[in-house]
Amino acid sequence: MARKIIGFIAFIHDIREKMEILEYSDDIKRTDKEIAESLKSDCEKGFALLKDIGAAVAIFGSARLTEESVYYSKAVQMAQMLSEVGFHITSGGSYGIMEAANKGAFLGKNGESLGFNLVLPFEQDTNPFTTRDTTLENFAVRKNMLVKNAIACIAFPGGFGTLDELCDVTTLILTKKMMPAKIYLYGSEFWSPLVNFVKTTLKDYKTIEPEDADIWQISDDLEWIRDDIKNYVGEYLKLMRELGISNSKRYKLIKEQFEHFTK
Repeated sequence: MARKIIGFIAFIHDIREKMEILEYSDDIKRTDKEIAESLKSDCEKGFALLKDIGAAVAIFGSARLTEESVYYSKAVQMAQMLSEVGFHITSGGSYGIMEAANKGAFLGKNGESLGFNLVLPFEQDTNPFTTRDTTLENFAVRKNMLVKNAIACIAFPGGFGTLDELCDVTTLILTKKMMPAKIYLYGSEFWSPLVNFVKTTLKDYKTIEPEDADIWQISDDLEWIRDDIKNYVGEYLKLMRELGISNSKRYKLIKEQFEHFTK
């Protein structure tokens, strides 16, 4: 009997190990050529989705914050308010805060609701509130597409994925790899410890420039965030002119998109 029990335990352990192996992404098995082809394919899909998009606002946040969360409802309100004045909304395309962002954009009706979903080892469906969506294979491309047309980014509470997106876009802006976008952190209770760490530890250790500590703006005021982004459009267009890209398709799209308040 003892032998049978030991054998059964070993069997369960073997099944569990195999299940854990199945949780790994196929990405780790790819050759360099396959990785390059996957990146190229993702870029093509992302560019196609954004081909006639002017100014967007990217919204980050946890997939684990459901409709019961106050942050979910606030993200819906935020995206709807932005959509109503003409902004497109980009999100990671899945559930939680991503779904809330797309839902708000869908309800606002004056901007596209774009979702960039990601292939993961566990199932991650695209939420039903996107007007345009695609599923990508690579985190790096997905992050780039989320902010490619963004003149502002809003981070709601989230985990490592949200922090990754937040720090990635911050780095792109500070290294001037992309046009300067406004970055807002919604949820002062959640974000204050991180902002305090940046403004004290990072600043004290001189691992950032002193002025870099102010790149993030914490606010729990949805109307203020909307108005601040709206007021930034003119400044953004002015910078595009100064950079000599006023003849670009994107400049023309943004100008047309907000002609009602940028004259």
